[in-house]
Amino acid sequence: MERRKFIQHAGLAGILATGIAPAVRAESPAIRWRLASSFPKTLDTIYGAAETFSAKVKEMSGGKFEISVHPGGELMPPFGVVDGVQQGTVECAHTAPYYFFGKDETFAMDCAIPFGLNSRQMTAWCYDGNGFSLFREFYKNYNIVNFPMGNTGAQMGGWYRNDIKTLEDIKGLKMRIGGFGGKVLERIGGVPQNIPGGEIYQALEKGTIDATEWVGPYDDQKLGFQKVVKNYMYPAWWEGGPQLVLYVNSKAFDGLSAENKAIIQAASSYAHVEMQAKYDARNP
Repeated sequence: MERRKFIQHAGLAGILATGIAPAVRAESPAIRWRLASSFPKTLDTIYGAAETFSAKVKEMSGGKFEISVHPGGELMPPFGVVDGVQQGTVECAHTAPYYFFGKDETFAMDCAIPFGLNSRQMTAWCYDGNGFSLFREFYKNYNIVNFPMGNTGAQMGGWYRNDIKTLEDIKGLKMRIGGFGGKVLERIGGVPQNIPGGEIYQALEKGTIDATEWVGPYDDQKLGFQKVVKNYMYPAWWEGGPQLVLYVNSKAFDGLSAENKAIIQAASSYAHVEMQAKYDARNP
């Protein structure tokens, strides 16, 4: 027997005799999460932010952390995502916080309020002011860990079946309007309706509502509002820079390693910047 082979066999025999197996590095188990969006899949901007986030999480984790993205209505109603994350039905969600101001008006502050902050100001407040930490405290009441994840920038004032020339034209107007702006509309005689984005076209077509606002030309054309009503107005004083947010179930987040927590934060920040850039480019 050659000397080298003898040493190899002798080494193996020694290991077996002592009962000690060679050390094997254990691979971290793969993580699979689900994200419930409040938005329709047709919108590559606002819905697309969640897809960007998911792709970045997978990329930065080397494929060990995957998050499937589901459009509004697939896993739960578009306005049911806060309850879904709070109860742990899904690990995370992407939504506009002002949809939930009926639970607590504080939700609207994390998105947009009439005559509030613009997109840059909102980002500055959250990332370099104390907005982020204030909302971390607030969302503890809902078992949620929050991350800013997108902004549309200033929005259009909406589509109207009839031209609006005076305040008298607002009286009795049934308008789909998100968030706290509906409270202002109500005070001047309008009738606010909180309707998910994927259901607005049907409501306009059937005459259930007389007007609607969404975001701006790029998204609005995709949703087809111009096929039903012709009066388009600007600006939306109630949405100077509405911020979108990633909600993560606190128990699910606490169960992550420090590395994966950092990946969530980095991926959501990337998606935040990209979404703002998309809207600026598509609605110049």
